[in-house]
Amino acid sequence: MSPGAKRRTLSVSEVGTAPVAGSYAILTPVAIKGATYLLGFDSASETLDVYTLSAKSPYLSPAKAKPKVGKGRDLLNVFVLGGVPYLVMYTAKNGVFEVYAIADDLSLSAVPYKFYRNHELAVSQGFTTIKFFVCQGQVAFLGYNNKTGYVGLYTASTIPGSAGDPKKPPVQMLPVWAHVWAQGWNRFAFFQFGGATFFLKTNTWKPNVNIDHVLDVLAQGTVEVGALVGAQGSTGQLQDLKDAQKLTHCEPFLLGHDPYFVTYTSSSGAMTLNRFHGDCLGWTTEASLEAQSGGTAVTPVAMSADSVLLIVA
Repeated sequence: MSPGAKRRTLSVSEVGTAPVAGSYAILTPVAIKGATYLLGFDSASETLDVYTLSAKSPYLSPAKAKPKVGKGRDLLNVFVLGGVPYLVMYTAKNGVFEVYAIADDLSLSAVPYKFYRNHELAVSQGFTTIKFFVCQGQVAFLGYNNKTGYVGLYTASTIPGSAGDPKKPPVQMLPVWAHVWAQGWNRFAFFQFGGATFFLKTNTWKPNVNIDHVLDVLAQGTVEVGALVGAQGSTGQLQDLKDAQKLTHCEPFLLGHDPYFVTYTSSSGAMTLNRFHGDCLGWTTEASLEAQSGGTAVTPVAMSADSVLLIVA
């Protein structure tokens, strides 16, 4: 995808296909020394599959690295702190975050930093969504349980050294805020305007689409910007998010300096590409298309001036 030259539209075309080793629940990018890699996660596998991403054929090339993370983890995330990429594996049952430093050769630190909270503030068990973001220069993350509505905010920072074990990453996570939202929120898409952090989320328990703001002081939590937000129609009226109750994926990406999000429905392959409005009360749907159906993961990746959308099917 690339921005239109004369007006704010999208030019969308299929680049190609590439084989992958599995059907991943999560396929996430990580940049190391100018190269982009993709980490394929399947909770039934003890290791991650790693691919080198290229803008030219064959597009995806298997890497030799096979990072071992153990079976039974529920979620995978990547964040960068102090110029070092970190891999986070999360297990919902015990609420444990395992944080590994990723080396230039894609190997992981021998010992992970582990974080969990079994008491307030911000209990860490049972999260169905984990999203990392940057707020006022601080790395932070949100955890949400869509069965109970419980939500917590946490920060991640570096410390002088890991006491007792030099092989452990010098990372510290701290709870800063907790609350109870409605149940049923999912498909979170985080984006920024003017350095401030926002996120779109959809609700399948009581149909709704919200855009929220993460307050600059993280200990104050989040505030709703708009509820029942929608796309700007040709008549100027807001229209509902297409197939909001059927969507399987909703992922944010940047194109130029503008924040967008992509929606995808696995059963049909229906996809929309949408540009957020500056007032954070809606968006404009710039393109709709039929992609390959049966996808298990949708991953936007920035490639120079363009963005690439990868669908794992």
